[in-house]
Amino acid sequence: MPKLIKLACLAFALFAQYSCSLGRDQITFRVKVSDIRRAANSLIQNKSPDDSVAITLPGKLLNPSQPIPLIARPQADWSTPDRAAASVISANISGDIPWIIENYVPADRDAIAKQFSDPQAAQHNREYYRNLGKISETGWTEIRGFTVLFLQGVDEDGDATVISITLSKTPAGWKQTTALQTDDTFELVWTALHTGGAR
Repeated sequence: MPKLIKLACLAFALFAQYSCSLGRDQITFRVKVSDIRRAANSLIQNKSPDDSVAITLPGKLLNPSQPIPLIARPQADWSTPDRAAASVISANISGDIPWIIENYVPADRDAIAKQFSDPQAAQHNREYYRNLGKISETGWTEIRGFTVLFLQGVDEDGDATVISITLSKTPAGWKQTTALQTDDTFELVWTALHTGGAR
């Protein structure tokens, strides 16, 4: 191959690679070390409380946010993360325990069923979700192969509450999972969302 053609091919390949990287949405999550609750978090080791820690992950902050529609159980659909979120939120607001359990990956269902076998826990959960007000999706990120949706509830007084839903893609669709419950990266992301450190 002539030298000029080789150079042209190389330039095109580099341009294509650069263009693809520009099209990949990312979020940087930055927190103060002292805001991280777990001292054992590996991301803050050997750092002082006043230091900042940042990580950049695939994801996107939505502006404007996207309202989460409330649905009935027969309408539940886990074919996309957004539809799975509607099923999760609707199930919790309705207090339908079998539906709440169905929203989880099979490996988590026994633990979730045990958790909601306590009537007081079930009632507290239902009241919590009902008091969130209007719920919208404000963004998403990916952590270790899982998709984390950021949601915000705004009540009648205008008070906002930030929550998240971690989803795993399964043969039955996108299902909720507790897999990141003690994950160091998830804790940093969660902290950044609550302290205004997501950009």
